[in-house]
Amino acid sequence: TIMEKNRETKLVAITSMLIAVVFLTIAYAVFSKSLNIQNISATVKANEANFKVLFSSSNTGVVDGLVNYSFISGNGTVPFQGTIDNSNSASPRISGLGATFKEPGATVQYRFYAINQGSYDAYLKKVEFGNATSATVHKKCTAKSGASQALVNQACDGIRFYVNVTNANDAVGSSKDDITSTTTYTNRLLKKGEFSAIFILIDYSSSAALADGDFDVEFGDITLDYSTQDT
Repeated sequence: TIMEKNRETKLVAITSMLIAVVFLTIAYAVFSKSLNIQNISATVKANEANFKVLFSSSNTGVVDGLVNYSFISGNGTVPFQGTIDNSNSASPRISGLGATFKEPGATVQYRFYAINQGSYDAYLKKVEFGNATSATVHKKCTAKSGASQALVNQACDGIRFYVNVTNANDAVGSSKDDITSTTTYTNRLLKKGEFSAIFILIDYSSSAALADGDFDVEFGDITLDYSTQDT
């Protein structure tokens, strides 16, 4: 009959729709996507300002200003006052150390400190003597008015300049090196918060030749190189 044909048509239509849905479901189910994150990296930049070794006139903290002599011998020796300047923490400096000697057999010694105020341990790598005149001569003696330069040169041989760098926390200098030229080091550790005493000694030997007048002595700069690495 017509009603039965219509019912069959509906069933066929419904069945066809169900098959289509199944096919669609299967078709969509086979799709997938992979998202990849590659070449992951990061750069960490150290702050050089955290590596800080400064000069001080005290071993209890950083004290700028004047450096007075710690030892003097010989008649007529007049020591100068040096000055500590840490205003540029990347390049601390001491200037003005010296003495006036009126006769041989005189010595003046200064004591100050290197203090590790940074966030890293520091290693003393080198004490470098600058050049007053040439690559091999670290002092220069100049005759003043009325003095013979030849005699001054002979007297100049008897004037020596020493740098003594102690091990960490050695405030009295019982462990030190007498340095008269550029010297390199290994295993000279200055830990965070520790100090190292530094002695500057100027000696006018009692056996030095006599000049026949006044003369000036100029020494080259001294540089202490510290590093975060020992090698």
